[in-house]
Amino acid sequence: MMKTKILFVMPSLGSGGAEKSFVSMLPLLSHDEFEIHVMVVKEEGLFYPLLPKQDITYVDAPKNLKIALGSIHSEYLKSDCSTLDRIRKTLSNIAIRFHGIARLGLLQFTWEIWKRIIPQLTETYDVAVSFMDGMTNFYVIDKIEAKKKILWVHNDYNKIKTNKDYEHPYFAKADYVATISNLCVKSLEETFPDLKDKFIAIENISSKKLIDKMADEFYPEEYKGIEGKTIILSIGRLVEQKGFDLAVRAAKTLKEKGFHFKWFIIGVGKLKENLKAYISQNDLQNYFELLGERPNPYPYIKHCNLFLQTSRFEGKSIVVDEAKILNKPIIATNYPTVKDNIQDGQNGIICEISPEAIANAIISLNQDESKQRHIISHLKKYCNGNEDEVEKYIKLFCRTHNQKVLSI
Repeated sequence: MMKTKILFVMPSLGSGGAEKSFVSMLPLLSHDEFEIHVMVVKEEGLFYPLLPKQDITYVDAPKNLKIALGSIHSEYLKSDCSTLDRIRKTLSNIAIRFHGIARLGLLQFTWEIWKRIIPQLTETYDVAVSFMDGMTNFYVIDKIEAKKKILWVHNDYNKIKTNKDYEHPYFAKADYVATISNLCVKSLEETFPDLKDKFIAIENISSKKLIDKMADEFYPEEYKGIEGKTIILSIGRLVEQKGFDLAVRAAKTLKEKGFHFKWFIIGVGKLKENLKAYISQNDLQNYFELLGERPNPYPYIKHCNLFLQTSRFEGKSIVVDEAKILNKPIIATNYPTVKDNIQDGQNGIICEISPEAIANAIISLNQDESKQRHIISHLKKYCNGNEDEVEKYIKLFCRTHNQKVLSI
């Protein structure tokens, strides 16, 4: 059997659900069926060390694509690039700041500036996949020669700050645009009704076997010495989407009500200093702690009492699915796609998107041991990972597959 030669393109492998799903999926693809090539533009991130070491060909990204996607302060730009490269990056940042965001959007305008000097990839493929929405979608369409091209959107499209008119022709040129839930498909179909036949839903991969194994590796040091308190955990980037500004305000309410708890956040992001300032100003240091990144978050999930998802919007949260696999009582805010993850009262609790509602839901569920037992029992019975989902990936990636039979 002739193998399908496939290229995956990722911007980086930071601590996100898409990145985690990508490194979980790769080992499940058959090397008898696929000749796998991977390009990670910025060779960094929490999950970068988890890439398989064998049976995969790693493709170096073009220099100007690395510069376009990178920071002006990156070590790559400082050490491996010419003075002209650094000047070009500086000028493009100025142009983006004063013109681009208003006209197109950050990633779109950045691509418009850089695409003319980013070379075409010389090698050809049966299938080219941009596994992350954003600039790699544009790169796969404009700069890679492949018989079949697949793009990805990992969020509720209507909630993303992007220029839809700019992205329309890119989606139109793709064979498929994959997203992570049926509600996310619906969001794309509402925005691009003429392209609805291109949109498909495939869940992010969550391996129960791997998660259970990693969850038993240690007991978190940070949890020691806080017996008698309810341990609350949230995981995500420290950005507005994840709602951790709501979480710290909910923590203030919990403290004022005399609730005994310690709330931990695993994640990094641009709101870190704002959150730290609020924690300090409201004397929440003993109640709320930012842990930063953790290579293995699963022991933290396993040994917490409640898992909180405080998002304003999501695609289909992979970390919620992982908390379900570890049988944790979950409270999630009522973001538009939450019901792809949570059935209220069955495998978790849904509350409104406000600090007061979050605080009240925490107190209510913590006091209701019967409800907790019901949720945990439901999770043990029905939430056992979704490694079988990889069969849909294989069908999607097969060079000869052209039928839309992939919706979940």
